[in-house]
Amino acid sequence: MPLVPNFTGSQNSGTPQTTTFTDTSTGADAAITKRRIFLLQSDGTYLTGDGTVNYDEWALADTSISLDVLTQDTALSVTVQWLDVSNTVLYTKTIAFGFDAFGQNFFYGLSDGQVPITNPSITLSTNYYQNKVQFFCYLTSASQAITYASDIYKAQICYDADQFMITNSNDFF
Repeated sequence: MPLVPNFTGSQNSGTPQTTTFTDTSTGADAAITKRRIFLLQSDGTYLTGDGTVNYDEWALADTSISLDVLTQDTALSVTVQWLDVSNTVLYTKTIAFGFDAFGQNFFYGLSDGQVPITNPSITLSTNYYQNKVQFFCYLTSASQAITYASDIYKAQICYDADQFMITNSNDFF
């Protein structure tokens, strides 16, 4: 059976700067000798592990690759290529991802901090809940942009708005 290319992407809350991609392809093609992975940002630039080319080599022997490339929540169009020994692209698959562990961690921290026993005065702020809901709406909107439209541009706008709130959290929370 020929190769049916596919892959997944994930992020761990404990290491939000790292994305892990796993080849979940089915079938086989003996001509494939390696893979390349491209992480395209909404501004047209690429994230790479070494920063020298616009892709990372992904050895065929490794079913997963982890890349430590994120500094904030990021929407990416991820392309994986399966190549032969002559570097001819045999298969290509592109999937949009929204990596939001930075924002999810921050949001959880807000929830953890509002527990009355821990910090009763934080929720008394007149804008606390309004700002928290706004932050959550940005996270949700980014996720929907990816899920329903594969729109990394709109998702990144939402992630950038959340990052602004994180950076200026003393003004919002």
